Amino acid sequence: MGKLILALILALALGLSFPSSRAVIVERAEPMLTPAYRWVTVQELNQIVDDLERHQDIRGPLPSGRGEFDAWLNQRYPQPRSRHDAWGTRYQLRVVGERFQVISAGPDGVFDTEDDVIREGQRIPRR
Repeated sequence: MGKLILALILALALGLSFPSSRAVIVERAEPMLTPAYRWVTVQELNQIVDDLERHQDIRGPLPSGRGEFDAWLNQRYPQPRSRHDAWGTRYQLRVVGERFQVISAGPDGVFDTEDDVIREGQRIPRR
């Protein structure tokens, strides 16, 4: 059984090394990868929400507008991959009343659709 798994891994690695077969493999594997991508994205969103709540306690108000949030992400997360969801779309921040949302566009890469992944945090009003 172990040899079979090793052979499958080697065949997959070989297939991924050629651009023409890589596209086919990735396309066919996408349905199996979506739950893992969603899980990773939820974990990152939870961390960002925690960091934004901590930011409010220590430094004051949430970043306002897309530019400030992008700058905050760049400063807080030096690895570019940490500023994007598992599908490669940059996270967005939306303030809604006494709450805020950090949003992933989800698998389709388009915001405000049913596959978006959203985590909410508590907004601390300005003092």
